[in-house]
Amino acid sequence: MNLNIHERLDPVFETLGLLYVSYHVETYKKGTIEDLNKFGLDGEAFYSKHLKIVDKYIHTFLKYRVLDKDADFFFGDENDSFFSVLHLLLSENKAWLNSLTEVPDEVLHEEIWKTLLGMEDMQNYHLQKTSPSGILSLADIITFLSDSPLEEGMKWKMLRLLQQPRTQIQALARIINNNLSAFDQVSRELEKPLNKLISKYVQSVQRQDDVQFIKLVEMFSDAPSVHPSLIVPLGQVMFAKHCYYGLFIDLLPVASKGHADSKDFLLLRMKALGDNSKLQILASLKVSPKYNLEIADQMGLSAATMSHHMNVLLACGMVGIEKKNGKVYYHLDSDNLRQLIADLEHFLL
Repeated sequence: MNLNIHERLDPVFETLGLLYVSYHVETYKKGTIEDLNKFGLDGEAFYSKHLKIVDKYIHTFLKYRVLDKDADFFFGDENDSFFSVLHLLLSENKAWLNSLTEVPDEVLHEEIWKTLLGMEDMQNYHLQKTSPSGILSLADIITFLSDSPLEEGMKWKMLRLLQQPRTQIQALARIINNNLSAFDQVSRELEKPLNKLISKYVQSVQRQDDVQFIKLVEMFSDAPSVHPSLIVPLGQVMFAKHCYYGLFIDLLPVASKGHADSKDFLLLRMKALGDNSKLQILASLKVSPKYNLEIADQMGLSAATMSHHMNVLLACGMVGIEKKNGKVYYHLDSDNLRQLIADLEHFLL
């Protein structure tokens, strides 16, 4: 697979992320540590050892950021659902930052609806409905959002965005443009360590060490273009036009070439099997492959909780994925499960 591997951080993606995180610095750090703990690692020790540059990245941005009266609306909520819509919307439509006046109202509405309906919380809901298209009346928008599974604060913000898309996106574009220079300043101050991290990322992606990531890119991206990310240091973000690869992912004990035979990776898999929900998910997939919200409904899990479980099982190599009819289906990875049994025999017998 030919990947377009970018060797610089994406200014718009990173600036949006930095703006959001700058409102929630302690929550962001705490959440990262908790996620590492759930992953089976000592989150505090990992963060302290490896992610000091992320702390510096955020706090240096705080020195230079430029906020205005509209920033709190876009970045103030600790629940990141609304921000996630904005992050996708502007990262995929960067031209809007400088040429929004040339974009027809129909295109603005279409892109916003497409992004909203792509959210995990909305996927099962809109399958039961007539998907919105074109410019709807205010009454139609209110009815659609009122019946949706979104939390109340998210509904109110989406109502404002859908009611006045051009006004709201102009305000967001202004904030981003005013802070691109802050991102540039941070990048210059961290240039040396950033260059080292990006060099390692390029080599890793070129070698296609992370096979699961390559599969995800093939499934979700129309054009396989990959950017490094520091604001999502341990994550993989899949958009249609752009994908983002965290600069510290390779340090995690996941099912990739560099960790497949490690003791840490064995412990990660055993911890996953020791969790009742993950074990029940695997038992369900033994019966048949299932798509994400089908598993969530069967297990009585929220979309967010289910996603966390599936991310760990994917990282462990216990499940695989395939895309059919626009849905992502999970299935047991029998070969890797047999390898787990072999690894246990190697360590214990």
